[in-house]
Amino acid sequence: MKIKQYHWHHFFGGIALCLLVIQLVTGVVLALFYAPHLNEAYASVQSLYTELKPVAWMRDSHRWAALFLAVAVALHLIRSVLRKDFLSRDRKTLWLTGVLLFLPMMGFLISGVILPWEWRAYWFMEMVPNYVAEIPLIGPAFSQFLLDAFTMSRAFVVHVILLPVLTLVLIDIHALSRIKKRDGGLHLYFVEHGLFALPFLLVIGLLAFLLPMPTEDPAIVPMPLEGEGIPTAEWFILIFYAPYLYFKGFWATFFGFYVPLAILLVLAGLPYFLPKGLLRRSGQEAPSLKDRLAATELLAHGRKILGQRMLAKVFGGVTVLLVALAFFGPFYAVNYPSPTLGCNSCHNIGAGVRMGVPPATFKDREKNPNLKDNTFMVEHWFYPQVVW
Repeated sequence: MKIKQYHWHHFFGGIALCLLVIQLVTGVVLALFYAPHLNEAYASVQSLYTELKPVAWMRDSHRWAALFLAVAVALHLIRSVLRKDFLSRDRKTLWLTGVLLFLPMMGFLISGVILPWEWRAYWFMEMVPNYVAEIPLIGPAFSQFLLDAFTMSRAFVVHVILLPVLTLVLIDIHALSRIKKRDGGLHLYFVEHGLFALPFLLVIGLLAFLLPMPTEDPAIVPMPLEGEGIPTAEWFILIFYAPYLYFKGFWATFFGFYVPLAILLVLAGLPYFLPKGLLRRSGQEAPSLKDRLAATELLAHGRKILGQRMLAKVFGGVTVLLVALAFFGPFYAVNYPSPTLGCNSCHNIGAGVRMGVPPATFKDREKNPNLKDNTFMVEHWFYPQVVW
């Protein structure tokens, strides 16, 4: 099936939308078997692996699809920035909702990490209030509110109700309302973009089969450093904490909080703060590749062989690839040492620390001051054999 030209420019967004549907379907199935209680959540996840292998595979597919979804959304944003979509003054709302969709995506990752409630989830739950405490003025109060209000049932409601509703509203404004008006509507859109998404779905299913999350403790426990170099969805959350590995005090907060916040605000405000002379209407085409590169004789031979349209696609694809490598390279360089699969090696019944049950110092920064030390929390996550 031939993909229409207007689809080609946004196929990363189409793949992200297909992955969201997969997340919705698998999430509904997992919700049927999940017990949102501090003393039962992890046991309910474990039971999937001992009694319901197909549902356990869906659980790991759900986890790996989150990683691919984050990548697809990031690539879609990169391509939109390179195409200067923010210059369309008739589509300011579409641009704004697209940028704002990053917030519920991060919310899904955060709550999704916490819900299984193994030791990794507990540790991360204690780290989140420390991060929001960096927000000026309201940070400390907001941090204390999160600690006081946290229960597993509330986290579950946020993950399966509040965030999906917010995402649906933003996606409807951003894309669905326009797609419904096209010939074939949503049905044809998903069929066409499903072809692009299919290879990714196959990879997700294979990863879920080959690299499931360890949950066999205490019968089978992983090695302490298991997970080094293996990409996980947690990587996209840990990147905000990584500055605490390399910087202290204000500079850790600067790179971990203020820089991401500034990038989000700048991206969201681009079409609103740029001079009106730079903006163009939806019907106006951006300058063609031929016009922009007419003086570049190096591409003349390529245009002759590939044709102008194919050359534009190749040039655009290579550009997106190079920017994506520059964007994701630091993620890998910083996060690959993280042994995100090895927590159960120490925190299990056999070692005297029961998985899935809050410790005595749960949410208590007085009994355990390390809980409010971002540097200690992150260093223990990355280097548990050194910092403990």
